[in-house]
Amino acid sequence: MLRSGITSRTARRLVEPRATVMPVLASPYRSFSSGADDNLAPPPTATTKPSLLELTAPTSLPDPTLFEPLSAAFLSLPPTVGLSYAAFVPLFTVLYRSCTTLPIAFWQQARIRRFRDVATPVLKRELGRVALETRADCRRAGKSFEEYQAEYKKRAKRMTHDVARKFNCSPRLTLFLPPLFHIPLLVTFSLVLRDACARAESVLAVAPSNLASLLDASPASTLTSTALAHLHELASTPLWWCPSMILPDPTMLLPLGVGLSALLNVEVNQRTRRVATDAAATEDPVAAPLGSSSSSGAPVAPAAPVTPSIAERRRLAARRAHGSRGLATAASGAAADKVEIVARKPDSQRIVTNVLRFASVAFIPVAGLAPSAVALYWLTSNLFTLTQNLTFWWRDRTREKERRMRDILSGRAVKV
Repeated sequence: MLRSGITSRTARRLVEPRATVMPVLASPYRSFSSGADDNLAPPPTATTKPSLLELTAPTSLPDPTLFEPLSAAFLSLPPTVGLSYAAFVPLFTVLYRSCTTLPIAFWQQARIRRFRDVATPVLKRELGRVALETRADCRRAGKSFEEYQAEYKKRAKRMTHDVARKFNCSPRLTLFLPPLFHIPLLVTFSLVLRDACARAESVLAVAPSNLASLLDASPASTLTSTALAHLHELASTPLWWCPSMILPDPTMLLPLGVGLSALLNVEVNQRTRRVATDAAATEDPVAAPLGSSSSSGAPVAPAAPVTPSIAERRRLAARRAHGSRGLATAASGAAADKVEIVARKPDSQRIVTNVLRFASVAFIPVAGLAPSAVALYWLTSNLFTLTQNLTFWWRDRTREKERRMRDILSGRAVKV
């Protein structure tokens, strides 16, 4: 009886399934059932390092400058004509110098020739007459030689101004108008090129895709996608051995060329002035106030230089020492004025020439700090001026030779 009860209980235990307890494991996937898995945090995402372009990208655009419209207009010209910036800068320099400063140079040369060939002979005759009238007036008034000189200089200055105005060849306007016209153009175009190079360097890290967001952050900026492309093209354009036109020349060859060309211009101008002075001295070695009068009383120019004798020099020295110097004769006045002119003119010309030489040499380090585009413009402008001065000097020399040959053939040069 007991055995049958154990057997039936064992059989029932074998037939009934046993409930198994499974451990709760965390699933790697999110469960769609509501439960504890809904509160689990998502796994962290992998972070990437920013690139160098993103680190160096500006957060805003530079503000507009005074020369930005001019520089933007200039930078838009080379892509239009299909030239690189390295070729367009010297070409544009030659074109604008030919259209602006070259006509002024021709105008200056024409006025110089008019003053030399037309006004100077008339001025010599008038100054001779003024010298005689001044001497007569001062002798009647009993004035000293110093008072005569002061009075003559005043009258001669007035006569020179009247003659120059009569023939429309004022020396002051002829001398100062070309520099006053050329220097502002030189400075303006240099500042425009420097502004273009500075803007190209400031937007070098600006990508075209980021331009819209940067314009929102900089509402005052007027930069466009076309202008940005022009600035990038300028920055990527090399110039001979220079890696970029917006950077200074690392070899200093361009600045040396700028300084040497400016120095050559100074030497050519000095030689031209020296040749003109020698020609004037050969043609009329005695100054106009020392002219003598003919039998009819009309002043005539002296034919030969008057050299004071030893006795006259001693007499002049004695008058200076005693302070009782009266009116000198024509010969003594000629010697005194000639010595004064010869002693004063070379000193002033030498001072001006030395200052210009020093400025040409001092300009080399200035050009070394400027961008290569600006140095290229200065070099081209100096070479244009040098070619212009050499052409004028050769033309004047040829005309002077032809004039002397005509004088020799006509007999005036040999006094027949």
